[in-house]
Amino acid sequence: MPLIHAASLALALAASDASTSAASLLHADLAMGAREATVRSVLDAQCSHVETVIPDRARFPLAAETEAHLVCDGFTTADGAQFVRGVFVVADGHLVHIELFGDAAPLSRQAGDALAFGGWTAYPAAQMLVDAADNTVHIVNEDGLHTNLFAWHNPLLRREPLAYGEIDVSVPREIRPGTSIDVLRAELDAACPILQERDIDPPSLPAQPATQTQINCFGYVYAGFERKIEFVFGDGTLVLAWILTGEGEADRLQAAMDAHFGAPDLAGTDYRFYEGGAVAQRFDKPEVLVIEPQMGADFMAQLAGHASD
Repeated sequence: MPLIHAASLALALAASDASTSAASLLHADLAMGAREATVRSVLDAQCSHVETVIPDRARFPLAAETEAHLVCDGFTTADGAQFVRGVFVVADGHLVHIELFGDAAPLSRQAGDALAFGGWTAYPAAQMLVDAADNTVHIVNEDGLHTNLFAWHNPLLRREPLAYGEIDVSVPREIRPGTSIDVLRAELDAACPILQERDIDPPSLPAQPATQTQINCFGYVYAGFERKIEFVFGDGTLVLAWILTGEGEADRLQAAMDAHFGAPDLAGTDYRFYEGGAVAQRFDKPEVLVIEPQMGADFMAQLAGHASD
């Protein structure tokens, strides 16, 4: 009983040839995964001023143990283009995320083919997205693509405090399996900064509905951070929803879910189920699943059966 959610912009970006990395366009020594010492060396040379912001504890979705935000004023790229400010996020000692404020045109001209996506312009080969309305550029790694971190704006870019919300893992009120798409569409329009709706043909849900629709909600705050939530409907009724998370926060989310839901009903390598199977944390692809209770129970039973083979 496979549970497969539909291809998204993140998958299109991750599957692309990232040979023209936007981070490398900024400077030859900058690339996702670069060591913190290398990033600091580049910024010391390319910025008019650099400040380091380190939270008391790691909360960035891509950070397991440590995170540092290197705030650069007056960043100058390798070819002389300038940005007013940039924030370079280092997680567990390696560069994982970049957000820049300023004119993206010089960088965009070198970033390859463009793809319009809502109010953003994506450059798949460079793993870069431009938010023209906010005048920002987002450069992400593969985990950031999955987590859809381009929907998050680093407050340090606007000289605002870096403050994460509490790790609240209660089920969002809009995720109500069994509710019609007509009811939820209006609620999601109010709750989600950006929405994307698409039909999935052929349907991939286990119950094999005649129609399957997915509504992607970008920027919904869950567990203290803006997320993408994928709402999946079969024959016009909500069947399940995936809340996308990051690899680095898996242990924090597990602790929060154990505290909120109690001991799991099934704890395996890839999934950890709660509430009789209605809620699960997934590890092989970091996500939280909320699913129609009977389908969740059936899925949990199937996994338990496989585990006992």
